[in-house]
Amino acid sequence: MYLWFAVSACAQAELTPDAAPIDSPPPLDAAVDAMPVDAAEASGFFEDTTAADFGGGALTDAVIEPWGAVAPRAYYTGGLRLRASDTGTFTNPAATTWLAVEGTIFTSAIAPGRTVAVNWGTATPAGVGLTAGDDFTLGYDGEIYLEAGTWTFHVLADDHAFLELAQVGGTTFTRVASATTPTEATGTFVAGADGWHPIRLAYCERTGSAQLRVELSGPAIAVRAPVPRHRLRFAASGIDGLAVAAFDDSKLLGDTQAGIDRTMPAARDYGTGLPADLGITDADDWSLRWSGQLRIDTGGDFVFRYVSDDGQRLWIDGVRVLDAFDDTTHDAMTAAIRLDPGWHDLVIDHSESAGSAAASLSVVSGPELVGAALPPARLRPVEARSERHDSGVDRTDRAIPDLGQVDSTIVIDAPPGAKTHGVDVSWTFDHAYRGDLELVLIAPDGSQTIVRDHVGGAASGSVTERVHVTALDETTAAGVWRLRARDTVSLDTGTLRDFQLTVHHRAGRPPIAAQASYVSTVKDLGDMVTAYTSFSWQPRMGAGTSVKVYVRSGDTMDAALAAPWSSPLVDPMAGSPPVLPRRFFQYRIDFESDGDGAAMVDAVRLDTRREVP
Repeated sequence: MYLWFAVSACAQAELTPDAAPIDSPPPLDAAVDAMPVDAAEASGFFEDTTAADFGGGALTDAVIEPWGAVAPRAYYTGGLRLRASDTGTFTNPAATTWLAVEGTIFTSAIAPGRTVAVNWGTATPAGVGLTAGDDFTLGYDGEIYLEAGTWTFHVLADDHAFLELAQVGGTTFTRVASATTPTEATGTFVAGADGWHPIRLAYCERTGSAQLRVELSGPAIAVRAPVPRHRLRFAASGIDGLAVAAFDDSKLLGDTQAGIDRTMPAARDYGTGLPADLGITDADDWSLRWSGQLRIDTGGDFVFRYVSDDGQRLWIDGVRVLDAFDDTTHDAMTAAIRLDPGWHDLVIDHSESAGSAAASLSVVSGPELVGAALPPARLRPVEARSERHDSGVDRTDRAIPDLGQVDSTIVIDAPPGAKTHGVDVSWTFDHAYRGDLELVLIAPDGSQTIVRDHVGGAASGSVTERVHVTALDETTAAGVWRLRARDTVSLDTGTLRDFQLTVHHRAGRPPIAAQASYVSTVKDLGDMVTAYTSFSWQPRMGAGTSVKVYVRSGDTMDAALAAPWSSPLVDPMAGSPPVLPRRFFQYRIDFESDGDGAAMVDAVRLDTRREVP
């Protein structure tokens, strides 16, 4: 914080050398220099512009950004923060504390734990920097949405796990369950109010197979079920990079793993190799999705270039600006896109079919960021609701009877009310006469569309096919999806082997806190203050947001803290604040958001006059 006074020539002779400016601030701007000053008065100001300046203020669902700004807290909605240690384990979950878990040496990787029901078998969990499938600890933390009432949690772990919860806004955790293989642990938690409850979950794998499963039942979930993804979130403010989802099929299909790319998001040349630590095992036939938000500091028209080997798609602020999700290489540029200062939604898809693989997104023209990959410090893993996905697979072999039908099913864990806007689907089957088959995709609400209609003629054997379906848009996304194989001609049979599905939708918990506030420390302006000449702040306000500022003052610190807040100020250059000029001054910033737009305040300044003794 800068706090500085400029003294008129008449008064300067009375000052001693000890009256030097505090913190060596830069010169006053032209407006302040030009301000008329009485012979026995000094002009001055304080200005909060850095993280240190804003430090010490009270935060309610708000954060102080490291580059120097105050903003509502942003969340990754749909998972918990997941970290891992390959140097520390525990054997007695009932006696192990969360502090002890955090005392182990975590790797540098962070991943979104999109589910707390995972069976890794003997594989190594992906996205968190582990190198072996034995002797590791996982730590999940964040928040879970619970309605008021009694909830029952069931924890199954191979080998050990414990679960802790706290009340909304609380920091005192209650141990709910501690589990050791092979016995499932059950415990209850009484939620005192509807809302987001802090949650901590630790899991330890020693040797052999690895499995963790948490289920719950309570006021809003009558029948015991796995924890729905939309009830989980963690704070993404302060985490650089983009969330990355990896698929073992080239069209965002198949088994998925997740991580946070904090080094080179969408700036990778894999050659003939493959992404590391994301669960992909084959160098061909895979795909990636990076998603999050990009911070623009200097607004203007931007043109992006996306070079990919193979396919690519790009969304900016919910608009698909590049679309070539195929099996060939591309070097494409967007039209000029107007981006104002602030956070902007970003989704980047990359598809690898065969041969080399690379994905490079950069800015080729604009007022900033030109000529290089997107810097991780300008990115954060906040998934916008404008383009989200949920996936599933069914690899059970099912016989297709002659003149009969069989269904393969996948449960999609999408948020309540989510409506489909695009479905990626693939299947593998073998049949003695492919032309006999009709395949029908059926949405959870019963809507259906034919995705394969008696093609292939007399050909036989195994085939894998992929399609993107829009005929089921605006149907229910959450629930049981079916792929129905119908044999409509006699004499031949086959087997439906694989069914893979990714449902795109625009729903879920909002990523930005709907209401947030910051209350500054009380500013000591020195004695003999005669006027507050100007009060201003620098907001960045996205669509669906508002910023209101309140001020108060007092002759003592206690008086300032007891004073009522002023009426809300909405004009950042309104002029003199509506409070009496006193030695102690405090301000408050209230943010409101529709849950998708993000606002921030980069600076707050008060100009003053004071008598010189």
